[in-house]
Amino acid sequence: MTVPGNLAEPVRGLLDADGRLISADPPLLRLHLHCGGYEGGPLAVPQLLSLCRLSRQLDMNLSRSVQAADEDNLISMWVEIRLHRDEQKGVISINIVDWKESPAPSTNDAEPGRRRDFDRLNGRGSIRTDASLRIMALSLPGDLDAVENYIGHSLLDVLDFVEPSKQSVLVESISERQPVRGQHVRQRRGKKSYYVLSGQPLIDNEGLFSGYRFSLELDQDRLAEEDTDVARKSIGQGDLISDSLFGAQLGPALRQPLGKIIANAETIGSRLEGPLRGDYSDYAKDIASAGRHLMDLVNDLSDLEAIQRTSFSVAVDDIDLVDLAHRAAGLLAVKAADHQIRIDLPDKDLAMPVKGEFRRVLQILVNLIGNAIRYSPDGSVIKLQVADEGDVSSVTVRDQGDGIAEENHELIFEKFERLGRSGDGGSGLGLFISRRLANAMNGRLTVRSAVGKGSTFKLSLPTREV
Repeated sequence: MTVPGNLAEPVRGLLDADGRLISADPPLLRLHLHCGGYEGGPLAVPQLLSLCRLSRQLDMNLSRSVQAADEDNLISMWVEIRLHRDEQKGVISINIVDWKESPAPSTNDAEPGRRRDFDRLNGRGSIRTDASLRIMALSLPGDLDAVENYIGHSLLDVLDFVEPSKQSVLVESISERQPVRGQHVRQRRGKKSYYVLSGQPLIDNEGLFSGYRFSLELDQDRLAEEDTDVARKSIGQGDLISDSLFGAQLGPALRQPLGKIIANAETIGSRLEGPLRGDYSDYAKDIASAGRHLMDLVNDLSDLEAIQRTSFSVAVDDIDLVDLAHRAAGLLAVKAADHQIRIDLPDKDLAMPVKGEFRRVLQILVNLIGNAIRYSPDGSVIKLQVADEGDVSSVTVRDQGDGIAEENHELIFEKFERLGRSGDGGSGLGLFISRRLANAMNGRLTVRSAVGKGSTFKLSLPTREV
């Protein structure tokens, strides 16, 4: 087959018998790094890796069209896979003879947005620097002013090392253009949050170093230590050490192993590591689902502890209910699709500004929509509407489920109350937490429902600071 090419020379790479990318021309190396790989590590481009594995399984050379993507572009390639049968037996040559890039279509714009929403909910952030480590873009959990305050500053002016002796390790890694992993840092200014910092060097089209892309996760161990210290200092001031036991010790201790269980089970269930018997794949998916349920319970218990502290407070941000309704629905779009449930949303061109904390309002809406999906029949419709009511604005979530008897309208907002339901994945804490969060933002969360007529939950928030 003759393939039209837009490359003067093929883009080449070599994969060893264990699937590690042992050499690569700049465009392939850049794509590999953008997909989360690192130099000398396993090939991180799933589409190329699948083709290499197929070639090895069939024991034959292959030529195929491959579609991949980095953060900004869709990439169409014609790839030739060649098996080495001489002294380099087991090595695979990758020859890309055609490489076309095109901007990702706007219909996919929601996916990065959903990923950013998940990151914000789970305490993750990112930083992009140039070759001089000046910050070009960033997102820090819980710090809405980070962009304004830190863009253009040196990374080392913004972050400080918990252990100063470790700074030389980072500087050495960066000078050698090596990946950075698991460095414990804190903000020099602002909220003084603690993070675990990891990063990958970026290579431009000319094969030159162009900066770093860093990811940050809240340092749960350090935060746990601080929570314990705060609890100890608060004796005699109305708080008890036992009140912070979960958030300070059990929560962080449970999240890490649960995260590994979920990630490994999803890898097995999706057959990323090779063929698997169908029933074993189903078992793995059940394990991942159970792990996510336990993780949700851990998060609910952590939130429960937080909102019951006398020192609990929320931020007052300028947010838009229409925007947050679309974001929350986007986070649950796949779950709704699994049940053929349609989510009707208010027009994106509408604006419904209110005062509240972005993360907490999103959390409430995700809980309300998630409950609506859980308790609605397959093929039904969930409708979200917004309304301007003067000093407050509201968003309602209406489902077509079985409804709730009037005598239970307040009962469902009680702690651990599930109205006798079991086995549906709920913890009985979501609505209790959501109402407490709404109250903390000077808002209200109410329900209107009748048996057999569905339920309508309404979140109202002030339009100006109270």
